[in-house]
Amino acid sequence: MVGGADHLEFRCNGCGACCQSLRVAVTHHDVARLARALQRPAAGLVEWLGGDEVDMTNEPGSFFELREGRRLMVLANARGACHLLDADQRCSAYAARPLDCALFPFALERDAGGSPARLSLLELEGCSEERGEAAELDGLISLDDRRWAELAEYQGRVAEWNRLARHRRRFRREPGSGREVLTFLGLG
Repeated sequence: MVGGADHLEFRCNGCGACCQSLRVAVTHHDVARLARALQRPAAGLVEWLGGDEVDMTNEPGSFFELREGRRLMVLANARGACHLLDADQRCSAYAARPLDCALFPFALERDAGGSPARLSLLELEGCSEERGEAAELDGLISLDDRRWAELAEYQGRVAEWNRLARHRRRFRREPGSGREVLTFLGLG
């Protein structure tokens, strides 16, 4: 049994606090799902955060070297909230939302062997949870596995871009822009 299983009874109250206060890092898989579902170009779905806007010590493999410096690809923001948040405080792309959004507020910790060990909730000021029908642990584990697999593939692509950016710099050329990254990722 996984510790913290009582957290499975969390139910979102629809306050929208997470969409108003968090910036969601996305992978090329997340952006591709959103672009298909919304029938919008990838460039309009993302922004690029710099070191003054995000802590770059966590997951360093997710930061692209761009001509502007190191940047993290995140969901675009509008009016102080995720641009996908509608007037009723609901996600307008719920079925295609990024995996980090689908897992929120659950955090699954694993033991040294990779087995699920503890479930906790990420706390967010302004969010008041409700209790309800329990989420399925197996579904969360499966979603978490998928998220980590997609992130590993994405970070491999980031590493390849950054290797090419270092090569370009050696020849006194700029590494490229966010739009060029999207093309590199097959999203442009």
